[in-house]
This record gives sequence, structure tokens and C-alpha cells, in this order.
Amino acid sequence: MNMETRKTSFEEKLKENLGAEYKATFPQRMEKQDEEFLRVGVQKSGESVGIWIYLNGSEFHWLDNEEDIQRAVTKVIEEYKKKRGFLNGPYLTGDSFSNVKNNLVCALANREDNEEVLKYIPHIRYYDMVAYFLIFITVDGESYVRTVVNEDLDRWEVELQDVLETAKSNTDLNPPVIEMVEIKDWKVISAPIGNTFGEMLQSIKSHQEQKNPMYVLSNQSGLYGASNMIDNHLLGQISESCNDSLLILPVDIHEIILIPSRKNRTSIADWKAVIHALNIENKGVKLSDLVYLFDRADKKLHVATNDDFQA
Repeated sequence: MNMETRKTSFEEKLKENLGAEYKATFPQRMEKQDEEFLRVGVQKSGESVGIWIYLNGSEFHWLDNEEDIQRAVTKVIEEYKKKRGFLNGPYLTGDSFSNVKNNLVCALANREDNEEVLKYIPHIRYYDMVAYFLIFITVDGESYVRTVVNEDLDRWEVELQDVLETAKSNTDLNPPVIEMVEIKDWKVISAPIGNTFGEMLQSIKSHQEQKNPMYVLSNQSGLYGASNMIDNHLLGQISESCNDSLLILPVDIHEIILIPSRKNRTSIADWKAVIHALNIENKGVKLSDLVYLFDRADKKLHVATNDDFQA
């Protein structure tokens, strides 16, 4: 039984046990050789809160029969109910802006794919994407998120710009993580380059003589890390370490690929083909159809064109 079949069987069994109004999602993180777990998202229709549950290899990754799938579903349901009870408490109810402002973070999503839900979510257009906001809590190593909805802003009596500025200032909640990367068979394979952000930047500096260095940028939790695209200061630090502008490939809502622009030997059309293939593979977590460039000189992001790479 291949992984996609396991996922389908898992979701069907989850609906049998919890109800048809529940769905399971499986965000595509970087494939690391030392990782043997699967992140499962469980969300009830009509609710803005989704719960992430982790299954290790013995619980799901190698499962090939209905009995073991049921065992994994049972564990997920137990964890879901426990965490859902936590989310019903005061941490994420968001009764006032003062209660949540230190836990607000940005997230990015594809605009076209989310037109219906965006009617209910405060957001800002960003190229073919949107920036929206999450209440983000980490307890005992587990991450909990709730999407900010229009009713929250009404209750908090704040403007959208206030939420944006507050969320952008909370990067320490989910610090950026950079890893070295390669694309192989339409899959992204990554390897750590440091334990702290400072070490990661120093490692990038040491790679300047490499022929084709590529990096993936996400965050500590691995959730919604593509939001780093809107942080010009962060991208500026990375571009300075590269001593170069950055070609940016939007892999999905959780991560982006960075390539020093002078090392790029691939046309924008070919990179768009790569993005198109990744978007098909990462159905449900697609971010953008475009390729971007962060200009080291003016510290700004724009849509990349072939003119950016003319001598």
C-alpha cells in the first residue's frame, strides 16, 4: 500500500469514526532522512481551528492493513479531542486584542484557491497570494493555531493594519529556519546547516564558492513558514550572507526555496514549470504560480523576469 493510498484509507476511517464533517490533511514538509513521522491535520467543517497530530513510523508511516490504520485513527482521535478541549479554553478564544496580540503571526495562502473562505477572513493581497493571520500557541512542544476571522477584528476594535504590524513583530514565536536543499524526482530533500539562525547565516556565507547552492526557508514548527516572504529584513539578512539577490520559488504554504541569483542557470519559464509540478504534487497547500526575486540592492521583493538575469 503506497503512501497516498494509506492517506486516503486513513481519512475514510477517520470520517467513519468522527463523522463526515471532519477532514484530514497531510501537509507536505521537506523529506528528511532522519524524520520518520507524519503530520496529520484534523478539522471540523465550519470551524476555523484545525489540530495537528503527529504519528511516528510505527503508528502510520509503514502501515499496510486496515487494522493498523484503525489503530492510528484511534490515536489521532484521542489526541484531537484532548487538544480540541485545550483550544476551547482561554488560550485561543481571543476575547480581547490584548490577550492575543503577543501570539499573532502571519501566514500566506494562494488567493484564487481560497476565494470563498477569504470572505470571512481579514487579509491583504500580495501578488497572487494573500497574507492572513493566525493566533499561534506552543505548549509542551506542540503548536496550536487558530485563523483570525472578521468577527475577531470587530470584537477587538482594531484595524487590519494594526494586526499586520503586530503579527510581523512576533517572529520570535516561530523563528526562521534555513536548510540546504536539492530537488530530486519532484521532491525537495533538505539538510540542516546550523542550530541557530546566526549559525545558518554563517554557513550560507561559507557556501559562496559552491556551484549551485539552494536553500529552503521555513520556520521552527514547519507550519506556514512561507510567510517569511513578506519579511524584507529577514530576506535582506540572507541575501547579505549570500552576497547576492535571491531567486525565490514558492514551494507551498509552509516553505520557500532560495537560490542566489547569480548562480541561477535556469530560465524563469523552466522554474515556473517546476512550480507547476510542485503545485500538482502539493495539492491543498499550493502557494503561488509565480517566481520571485528579492533584490539585494533595494531590499524589495518583485516578480522575477528573465530580464533580472541578463548580463
